[in-house]
Amino acid sequence: MSSSGSSFTSSSLGRPPTYGRTYASPVDSTWTPTSGISTISAPTTEGSATQTSTLDLGPPGFQATIILFQDTPDERVVYLGPWEVVGSEQRRILWQGSYQNELFEHYLPSDTPSDIHPHTLHSRHRPYYDPADMERYLTFQEPHRIRYTTDEGVCIHDQYIKVRYEFTTVEGSIQFQGDVRRKDLVDFYDVDVVWTNVHGRTDSFGKVKGIGAIQRLKLWRDRYTTFHSLSVWANKTDGQYREYEVHNFDGEVRGRDDRAKQLKLNVHGRRRSTTDDHQHRRFNLAQRMRPRVRTGSSSESRADQPALDIRYLAIQFTERQAPAANSTTPDINPLTLLISSIAAAAMKVILAINAGSSSVKISVFTADKDAVPRQIADVQINGLTAPPAQLTYVRRGKTIIKTKAVAAEVKTQDDAFDLILNTLVDDDTLGEIGSRADISIACHRIVHGGDYDRSQIITQDTYHHLEELSDLAPLHNGVALGIVDTCIGRLPGAVNVACFDSQFHYATIPPHIYTYPINPKIAKSNRLRKYGFHGISYAFITRSVADFLKKDINSLNIIALHLGSGASACAIKDGKSFDTSMGLTPLAGLPGATRSGSVDPSLVFHYASDVGKLSPASTKHLHISVAEEILNKQSGWKAMTGTTNFGEVAASDDPAFKLAFDIFVDRILGFVGSYYVTLGGRVDALVFAGGIGERSAKLRAAVVERLACLGFALDEASNAKPVTSVIQDLGAKGSEHGILVCQTDEQFEMARLCAEKGDLWD
Repeated sequence: MSSSGSSFTSSSLGRPPTYGRTYASPVDSTWTPTSGISTISAPTTEGSATQTSTLDLGPPGFQATIILFQDTPDERVVYLGPWEVVGSEQRRILWQGSYQNELFEHYLPSDTPSDIHPHTLHSRHRPYYDPADMERYLTFQEPHRIRYTTDEGVCIHDQYIKVRYEFTTVEGSIQFQGDVRRKDLVDFYDVDVVWTNVHGRTDSFGKVKGIGAIQRLKLWRDRYTTFHSLSVWANKTDGQYREYEVHNFDGEVRGRDDRAKQLKLNVHGRRRSTTDDHQHRRFNLAQRMRPRVRTGSSSESRADQPALDIRYLAIQFTERQAPAANSTTPDINPLTLLISSIAAAAMKVILAINAGSSSVKISVFTADKDAVPRQIADVQINGLTAPPAQLTYVRRGKTIIKTKAVAAEVKTQDDAFDLILNTLVDDDTLGEIGSRADISIACHRIVHGGDYDRSQIITQDTYHHLEELSDLAPLHNGVALGIVDTCIGRLPGAVNVACFDSQFHYATIPPHIYTYPINPKIAKSNRLRKYGFHGISYAFITRSVADFLKKDINSLNIIALHLGSGASACAIKDGKSFDTSMGLTPLAGLPGATRSGSVDPSLVFHYASDVGKLSPASTKHLHISVAEEILNKQSGWKAMTGTTNFGEVAASDDPAFKLAFDIFVDRILGFVGSYYVTLGGRVDALVFAGGIGERSAKLRAAVVERLACLGFALDEASNAKPVTSVIQDLGAKGSEHGILVCQTDEQFEMARLCAEKGDLWD
């Protein structure tokens, strides 16, 4: 065992690597050859040898090389371009060779990704300054079948060999390793010795042994679940290689001894049933296994790097409990594959909370920094104002509880929040939440954010500022702040984040649109201007449409309609809000289930004589006038038809219902026509979203029919189909502009904002 240099080296990755481009299929690639020549080096021997061979530099853009017929007169270097992992029963890697028609096939011995173990060496094996550089040299120790066919269709190699790739970049190798394992590399760690309580640290002569003398540990995140695993590649002094894969971390790190420079990690292999219902706690490997001081640049010389703390890592395996009598779980060797998982590394559990006066909805996500959130659960309680309340619980897309009546004591938001937390914590199969302490972030939908143009961590100052804004949205902000209070009390370890419906619009709507023609001084002092709402939804719609159309979001022009019980329209120019129908409050613009939408401001004074007085619905913390009560709660199509269900309104032939339907269509057309002119006719798509926009084919048809003069044409068959994708195309072939429907997801968008909010992770 070497004792010089850094004994425990963290990689320079810092966070899970991301890849902005998609690798093309080798068959479809347009990669072309070149005659440019240079030299690079590749390892030619096993273990820690440093011999190299000189290689010709192939076409620009080649990503790896491999040597065939090594150490024979026929030895040749093959330059490899894009790759693709294909097949299920017989997995193989298809590489494009030096010329477009060449094909290099690497057959994998198992169709189970976890059985495939490409490995790289510890940084001490070669004298590179950057430990990450060792990731470029990738080896499969067990023989794999390699078939190589030339551009003339001649097979010149079809043999089982030990496969060794040399990649041109670290990123390329990491992407390749992840594709083969179906996992993403979070980080790697170099240590001198790893041992377990099964493999003792020393033998009878006091010689250090353990699993291996020089190790590279890698932390992986599964691409299709929230689970992490730690692979330990053992390079033992006796030349025997073995990879251990550890999936279940139990409790906190114990036995850290800085003087002896060692660390213990407890692991267990217990399974309680045949389902994936393993108990575990989150183990933050990235924080606990890093050196205390990190270098600012991975390119610093080794001599300039600070001394590191850890030299030895102990993995202590606990005894497994005997399986239940009715369990069919096979016996598990804890030193091979522990079939369990952890919520580890930088992963955080995020609650996306949307609270109303009569309901509380919480979606649960897991996310890493700058990564796409993964939804694992959804819990909703409705009917708080009309007991008994009903609970609905969905886990990983499967409905576990559907509209179940709950105890009569559940009457308030506090009661509902407690019941939701207990539902999540008590679910043994939801391993990511073993206790309330596992919840890292609670993000709240706040309707009115005033002058905030981005989400905010809720501090005392932020909270008081939002209280001041409650007068602008008394029916919404007061309720949301109530659930914030509850979260602070119930989840003291979580960070609360406010995501505002107004933030999408605030900074981008131009002054001539957001300014009201009233006294400027009074407007400024009282914050009287157009803010706009439904911004969380519009942010999701904008990104999703840009992805669907494969268009740069900064050049996207759309007219978006969020149509639900609360409805609005938005002109999005160059990917940013340019105008929107709602104004100072959500009341302005389109009518809704109980909202009037825009009406003559003097109408309310003719409607009733006491409109300036406080409404009987006001409370100590909720101050609303009679006028606000009338226009927000006693208007809309409910006032005209007696129902808030727009499906009933659209389906009925009753004259009152037809009038309500026609009014809604007319007001939508007014905003679409105005925004069409605002965008100069350069409209990529008209997008329907929200509950009504997604479900009412009749409404979509009525709107688009009257927009034919602007070049919009609807495909009737597509319009009649149920919406099953995030974005669905409804436009006819001859339509000059796109017509789309979007299943907007405000809960996901809130979780995404948290994943991208750097100060939550730094």
